[in-house]
Amino acid sequence: NLSGNVFSSLMNGLFSELLALKALHFNTDSLICDCNLKWVLQWARNASVRIAEETVCAYPSALQGLSFRNLKENQLICAGPLELPLFELIPSQKQVVFHGDRLPFQCTATYVDNTTQVHWYHAGRLMETDEERGVFVEDSIIHDCCLITRELILSSIDIDATGDWECLVNNSYGNSTKKVEIVVLETAAPYCPAERVINNKGDFRWPKTLAGITAYHPCLQYSFNSIAFHHGTEESKAWRKCNRTGRWDEENYSQCPYSQEITQVLHAFSQMHINLTTVLEFSRQLTAYTRGASHFADKMDVIYLAYIMEKLIVFVDEVEDIGDALIEIASNVMLVDDHVLWMAQKEDRACTRIVRCVEHIASQILTSNIRVISKVSHNIALEAFMIKPSSFTGMTCTAFQKISANSDKSSVHDLGSWEANHPPDQHLHFKCNTGNLNGSLVNSSTRNAVAVASVHLPQSVFSQSSAWQSVDNSTCKLQFIVFRNGKLFPSTGNSSNLADDGKRRTVATPAVFAKIDGCSFGNLSSPLTIGLRHFARGIDPIAAFWDFDLLDGHGGWWGEGCHIVSSTGNITTIQSTHFSNFAVLMDFKTVLSFPQYPGEFLHPVVYACTAVMLLCLFASIITYIVHHSTIRISRKGWHMLLNFCFHTALTFAVFAGGINRIKYPIICQAVSICL
Repeated sequence: NLSGNVFSSLMNGLFSELLALKALHFNTDSLICDCNLKWVLQWARNASVRIAEETVCAYPSALQGLSFRNLKENQLICAGPLELPLFELIPSQKQVVFHGDRLPFQCTATYVDNTTQVHWYHAGRLMETDEERGVFVEDSIIHDCCLITRELILSSIDIDATGDWECLVNNSYGNSTKKVEIVVLETAAPYCPAERVINNKGDFRWPKTLAGITAYHPCLQYSFNSIAFHHGTEESKAWRKCNRTGRWDEENYSQCPYSQEITQVLHAFSQMHINLTTVLEFSRQLTAYTRGASHFADKMDVIYLAYIMEKLIVFVDEVEDIGDALIEIASNVMLVDDHVLWMAQKEDRACTRIVRCVEHIASQILTSNIRVISKVSHNIALEAFMIKPSSFTGMTCTAFQKISANSDKSSVHDLGSWEANHPPDQHLHFKCNTGNLNGSLVNSSTRNAVAVASVHLPQSVFSQSSAWQSVDNSTCKLQFIVFRNGKLFPSTGNSSNLADDGKRRTVATPAVFAKIDGCSFGNLSSPLTIGLRHFARGIDPIAAFWDFDLLDGHGGWWGEGCHIVSSTGNITTIQSTHFSNFAVLMDFKTVLSFPQYPGEFLHPVVYACTAVMLLCLFASIITYIVHHSTIRISRKGWHMLLNFCFHTALTFAVFAGGINRIKYPIICQAVSICL
């Protein structure tokens, strides 16, 4: 009975001298049933020796648990993969040592047959003894024909020893490896300071960490965690590397869930599989969710929406309502804070991708059966047509926003008042007329609607184009898009040489897009005419178009090929010799503007509180004057106290009496100089 001993195989002829042997037990936890044990079956059959039923195979996994005596000889084969009953590395955990330290390693594995070998590797190189570097690789030692061990000794560890050290065991079956990481520190190694990092994954407090070490921090858990961030039972962690100079270097928070529920929901949306069956319901749910886009505070919210819109755009020509959903989603994105949109554009060109999706809607929907499409939303309107160049007589499209019937029509003509008096709670929509007449935006507004932009495409745009070739029945796709403002066109790079002059100018009008697909154009011989209504005061206006290729593909405003024709009140007319997105940029920063006149009087509470304060201050002044001899205070302190009370009272009195007197700025300036 050899059971319980440590062996994995039996030498051929081991029992040939035991002529009286009748029963044999050799069950072990590491028994390998392979071709090296085939002789045992032959010997037991010839010598009439009974092999115990409890002698079962431990390896390979295909024979695990099977009784050895019931096996056929053809089941005992020597083939890969290599499975080792014992394979251990001592030490097996990551080692952090100082330069010059001594560190021994032992690699021990099951000795399967005489082809078994053990080797050490570092950074992909086979290691051999190198006394100058302090590396000693001992010869392999075989223990009782069962185990093989090979030792590695690093007698004086150098910085180059940092990295993975690998023990490789190989034989005729194949090979198997185990690794251990070594981090070598300088004797006077610096530390990365303790640091608090707040990002969209939460609030992380990183401890003081030794240079060269990677610090780990468990992810913060939230009650609303999305299922998309759960990774089974393994705890998710963020990590951060402290480099050798004592500075925080690489970091990774990708396994952690987002701290904001909105971002987690949008991430979950982005991971959903969409097909023709589910796309309509998916788009409706996403549209409903983005109506709260004004609360989106993370750049990833916009980036995920851009990614989802790119997934949805492929279904536009197959599912009728997807185009409406895309326009509505893009319109809702324009409710997001400007800085969040700027960060999303800088990070992943998210705004550009959203605009591109909106521009591609018409080209995919318009066909010989669908010749006109019209999409409306709060912040974006789209109008597109299939047109025949041979019969084109020109077209003017005007974008309107409805206003309440009892609004003061005259206020429409006041500079910037249409946006202030009529907030964007009404849909934008187009009204298009054919013909070569260019209607003025000044006279386009009605009692119930204010015209915010117009585009005129002259008849001659086709007749004089040398690059255009057609026959009588050829068709082109003409589309117009108006964006309520320029929020989807943030300039993220160094734009000092562009139209916005290093962000000194900003978009002061709606942005209008015009394009013809299906016909080849160079520069237009007859320019587009675009009328734009300002929504804010400004100076130094310039006509510009959005060039998607500027600033390494992040885009920017450029003035080439377009110019201002006229400017009347709050309406500017520009012309361009090419198609693109157009707007008027102005300088808002240097404009001295006053708020709307508040009225003759402030709230009564202001006067009441001012009166009480003046009463208290003058009571203090009179008390200190009348009882000067009684109150024990220095002369200097007495003067300082009276001056303070007097000037405080004067401040309150001037504020209450003059803060709303702004009709005459010169008087305000004179009073301020006197004070």
